Amino acid sequence: MSYAQAEQRVRAQYLALQRTGTVIPANSGIDSLNLVLLLGWLLACPSMSDSSFKRSRLPVFAGIVISSVWNLYHVRSIGVVGSIGVGLNSALFTILAVNFVLLYDPRNFKRLVLRPTGQATKTTEPADLKRGHIHHKQDSVVSLAWEPMPRSLPRRLSWILDLITSMRGVHWSWNPSPSPSYPQSLRVARASRSATFFPTFSRFLIDYFFIDLVKCLMIADPYFLGSTMQEVPPRLSAFVTSPLALYSYRLVLGITGAYLAIDLQYTSSALMQVNILGSSVLGLNASPVLFPPLWGSPRAVLRKGIRGFWGETWHQIFRMHFASIGDAFADHLLRYAGLKSSRSSSARRWIRAVVVFLISGALHACASYTLLRPTRPWRSFMFFALQPVGMATQSLCSQLFNGSSLDGMLGSARIEVCQASNLAFTILWMWATGGMLLEDLSSGGMWMLEPVPVSVLRGFGFSEDKRFWCW
Repeated sequence: MSYAQAEQRVRAQYLALQRTGTVIPANSGIDSLNLVLLLGWLLACPSMSDSSFKRSRLPVFAGIVISSVWNLYHVRSIGVVGSIGVGLNSALFTILAVNFVLLYDPRNFKRLVLRPTGQATKTTEPADLKRGHIHHKQDSVVSLAWEPMPRSLPRRLSWILDLITSMRGVHWSWNPSPSPSYPQSLRVARASRSATFFPTFSRFLIDYFFIDLVKCLMIADPYFLGSTMQEVPPRLSAFVTSPLALYSYRLVLGITGAYLAIDLQYTSSALMQVNILGSSVLGLNASPVLFPPLWGSPRAVLRKGIRGFWGETWHQIFRMHFASIGDAFADHLLRYAGLKSSRSSSARRWIRAVVVFLISGALHACASYTLLRPTRPWRSFMFFALQPVGMATQSLCSQLFNGSSLDGMLGSARIEVCQASNLAFTILWMWATGGMLLEDLSSGGMWMLEPVPVSVLRGFGFSEDKRFWCW
C-alpha cells in the first residue's frame, strides 16, 4: 500500500461516515460547547455570590463532561491533527474542569504581568499586587505585578484564555494567598529576543530536518500507514532480519518521531511568541523565561530509573494539571483511610503517581479513540497504567539489592552498577510495554500526521511520496 493510497483510504472513510450521518465535522461549532461552558462560567465567576458559585460548580462540570463525551462519540475530522485534537480536547477540557471548576476557586488565581515602571495604572483592580522588577532590553526596567481576575470583561476574557492555554503555568499562581511569591525563574533578568533567537532557530532547523527524515522512513514502512502487516517490508529486509529487530526498529522510530514532533511544536511556539510577536503584543507571554527547557537530563534515568524518566527526562507539559488532581485524590483518600503521618508521605507519593498515569492513559486513549482508522484505545491506556507497576517493581528490586550481601561486595563500583541497572531496567520496561502504545497509534494511522508544511527530502526524491508541499 502506497502513501497516497493510505491517505485516500482515510479520506474515503471519513466522507462515507459523514454521508451516513455517523459523524459530525469538527468545524461544525457544536463541538465547542465544552469550551463555551468553561469560558462562560469563568467569565461569570466574579459576579456570583459565594452560594451561587458553589451551587453552580457541579452542574457546570457535568455539562462540560457530557459535552466532551458527546464529542468523543460523534465528532471527527478528516485530518490526523483534527482527529487527534477532538480526543485530546475532550480529555483536556475535562481535566481543566476538574481543576478550575471543582478543586479550586479561580477567583483567587493570579498571573504575573509586565507593567513598565512609571506608567500610570489605569485600573480599578485591588491594590494588593506584589511588585518586583526584571530587566528588559537595553537595561530598561519593567515592573512585575500579580494580576487577579480583572473586572473589565475584555481583559477578563484575555486573562481566562491565558489561564486555560497555559499548560505549564510558569507565570500563574493557583495559590489563594493575596501576595504569592514570584517563581524563581522570573526573578532573573529576561534574556533579550536577539540572544534567544539563534539557539531557538537552530534547534528548530535541526528538529525540522530530522522529523522530515523520520517521516520518510515511516512512509517506507506500511506499518506506520495503518497496515497490520508484521512482516519485514522489502525496503528493510537488508537491515532488519528478525521479528524482534523489526519491533525494536519500529519502537525506536516511533519514540523518535514523537519526541521530534513535540519538540518542534514547542520550539515553533517559542519562536513565534518571543522572537516574532514579542512583548509589545503578548506581554510576559513573550518572555523567554516562560519557555523553560521542555526536556530534563537523561541522567535522571541513571539516578532514578523509570521514575526519573517520567518525572524529569520526558516532557512535563501536563504535569501541573495532572499532579494537582493526583494530590487532591491522595489527600482525600488518606484522610478517609486515616493513615498516620509517618506512613502517609510514601502512600501519598504512590497514590499521586498512579492517578497521574491513569489520567495520562485516559488522555492518550481519547486521542486514539477519535482517529478514523480502527484502534484499541485500551492499549494506549494500559501502556501508561503499567508505568507505576514498573516503578514499584524497580523500587522493590532496589530495596532487595540494598539489603543483600552483593551490595557490600561491590564497594566503590556500587554507584556505577546501580546506574547501569536503572538504565537497563528502564529500557527493558519501555521495550516490553511500548508496543501497546505503538500498535494502537499505528493501527489508527496517527503516524500519517504531516509534521512540516514543506518536505525537502521528499521533494528531492528521498521517498516514494515526492511532493514538496505536504499540507
